[in-house]
Order: sequence, then C-alpha cells, then structure tokens
Amino acid sequence: MSKFVKVQTELRDVTLIKQALDDLKLAYAENEQYTHRWSNFSGRMPLVVKQPGAFFALREGADGVYEAVGDDMQMAGIRKTLQKVQQRYAYHKVLTEVESAGFALVEENVGRDNVIRMTVRRWS
Repeated sequence: MSKFVKVQTELRDVTLIKQALDDLKLAYAENEQYTHRWSNFSGRMPLVVKQPGAFFALREGADGVYEAVGDDMQMAGIRKTLQKVQQRYAYHKVLTEVESAGFALVEENVGRDNVIRMTVRRWS
C-alpha cells in the first residue's frame, strides 16, 4: 500500500517555480484539488504537477518554503523531476539577482555534467 509523503525543497518564489516548470515543459495546474487516494489526504494546492510517474503537488509551508507532497510509490520519479525543477529554479533566481545588481548575462554553457556555467558582466 502506498503512503502520503512530503519532500522538503528550497523553493520559495512561486513565479520562479512556474518559470522552471515551463522551461522543462512540465504540465501543471494552479490552485487545483490534490487527493491522495490511500491516505484520504485532500486539499487545494497552489501547484499540481502532472507527469507520468511523477504526479505531485507543491504547497507553501509556514516558513515560506514549498514542499512537494505525493505518493511514495512515485518517489523516484518525483525526486528526479524535483532535481530538474530545482536546477531551473536556481538558474532563474541567479538571473534575477544578477540583473538586480546591474549585471548582464554575457555567456552561458551547459557542460556534459549538466552544470550550467554563466558569465556575467557589469557595463559602466
């Protein structure tokens, strides 16, 4: 029998989360009902991600950090999807901070290890 589980993330800004989901072309719905059949958990969630093998919801905790909630039988798919979302989230967070500090993105490379390397410069 499956269990209802929560996965803590470091995601805080719903706008950046949606940008990350859009970048990855992941289907999601906003403010939708999420129900876990086996635990009787049900509630309206800010984001519900609908991927084969990774159906989960993101909800904001008391500390402003989002957590993923889902079924433990899909945990491998959820964690894999969350890793990709967190990388794209971090990418957009860095770009936002770089631009607010007066820098501009000059170059971006993705290595074989899927690490994103960015070069930024401030023009004076």
